[in-house]
Amino acid sequence: MTNYAQQQWQQAPPVYVPRRGTTLSRWSVLLGIQSILFGLIIPIPILAIVFGIVGLARGTDVPGRATAGIVLGWSCLTFWGGFIALCVWWWATSRI
Repeated sequence: MTNYAQQQWQQAPPVYVPRRGTTLSRWSVLLGIQSILFGLIIPIPILAIVFGIVGLARGTDVPGRATAGIVLGWSCLTFWGGFIALCVWWWATSRI
């Protein structure tokens, strides 16, 4: 029987490598969700759309988050824009 020497090398601890572009994508989807809740505050959905577009333009490892933020922000702007247009139309026709 032979005695083998103990291995002298150790495995390096895992290194955390942040994903590329996840901060803007995260903010985009967070603001997109908040735009559904607080959509009447106009800068929130606009910021969700802008952060999503900038995150996609810079390149991201998780493009789904940025896309979700863009879709949520845009749908909120469309909903509130239609609601405001309907209110203006109702106000204009009820005054006649």
